[in-house]
Amino acid sequence: MRMIILILLASVFGYAVLQIDKIDPDNYVKMYLGNYVVEVKVLGFLLLLIAIVALLYFTLWLVRWIWRSPKTFGAWRNRRNRNLADEQFGAGYLSLIKGDWQRAEKQLVSKSDHSHVPYVNYLAAARAAQEQGRLEQRDEYLKEAYQAAPSERLAIGLTKARLHQKAGQIELARATLEDVQELGKSNPQYTAMLIQTFEESQDWDGIQNLLPIAKKQKALPLELLEDLQNSSYLHNLSGASDIESAWKTLPRTQRKRAKNIAVYAQGLMTKGDHSGAEKLIRSSLNGDWSADLADLYGQLKADKPEKLLRRIEGWLLARPEDPVANLAAGRLAVAANSLEVAKQYLQAAITNGPIASAYSELGELLETNNESAKALEMYRVGMQLLGSDQQISKAPKDTLLSDQNSKLGSS
Repeated sequence: MRMIILILLASVFGYAVLQIDKIDPDNYVKMYLGNYVVEVKVLGFLLLLIAIVALLYFTLWLVRWIWRSPKTFGAWRNRRNRNLADEQFGAGYLSLIKGDWQRAEKQLVSKSDHSHVPYVNYLAAARAAQEQGRLEQRDEYLKEAYQAAPSERLAIGLTKARLHQKAGQIELARATLEDVQELGKSNPQYTAMLIQTFEESQDWDGIQNLLPIAKKQKALPLELLEDLQNSSYLHNLSGASDIESAWKTLPRTQRKRAKNIAVYAQGLMTKGDHSGAEKLIRSSLNGDWSADLADLYGQLKADKPEKLLRRIEGWLLARPEDPVANLAAGRLAVAANSLEVAKQYLQAAITNGPIASAYSELGELLETNNESAKALEMYRVGMQLLGSDQQISKAPKDTLLSDQNSKLGSS
């Protein structure tokens, strides 16, 4: 319509320009309006025509503006609400970072209906609710996030599983991850989280099955994946009902690891096969030194303990200040009835390292020599060390799990 009016005005103006030299200002234009005749000078008629066209154009513009005003106002209001939603989301996220959970939750959901990505608001609000211990409200936000963006099921599922893990709801986390398995099987973050849930639920077979996939996807650092692999073999070996069969199924590289050797040797000792355990430990210690294996060597039972003592003394030549080696030598000296020698080794173990079991062994030795006061003091110090977790355990210590949990939590 606007274009038609412009064309009409341009035509009239063009015609006027062409005829301007023929126009006599004294001429009149007659207009018949029913029974009336109106005479207007030519210049007045032209001005009137321009005014009528202008009035018509303004009237049409006004009608159009009134017709479109509800839609225009609605669009303006939507833009305003979206801007407010963006501001509230930014403020809510900052509150989330600061740990102001209550304010963060309120800001994140206040304008979530007008957000460009409302499901992100709900996911962040779910975390804020969980930090306040409001798990039911957390689950409600997660439900609203899914309703707002069903196509983002994987992202919502990963967030939900992560919140469950943080809340200690391991089974729920695992169930959530399994629910989005088809969507997440090619996602590195999904694989990393599933491995963590398997580790927390002690599902080492599950970890073994996922490790090749995790390596291919580079879901976790290679060093961490190797630690997880080592831990899975170690735990499966520790929990095996038939340790000899489990040992034979281990890969060659795993049978060279000191921790696995210690578990297997401990199993042989439990079965009474101290001779087999001694050969296994001796072979390993001749190649690489291990405190766990040295500690076990001192606990071996043999018909001729002095023979084992001579071997540990040979290893001590290379590491005379090693507290575990001195403790093992002290135990074997006691078994060989060389009490003075045992006392020297046990005192060396105490001097070079605060080992609770060394104090206990020395206390028993002093008590045998009727030195009850000194023995009681040794027992007291040993108990204090046990309380502070500074002892060397008779079984190999597995320090990988806590490290892995911290590493997985940060990834």
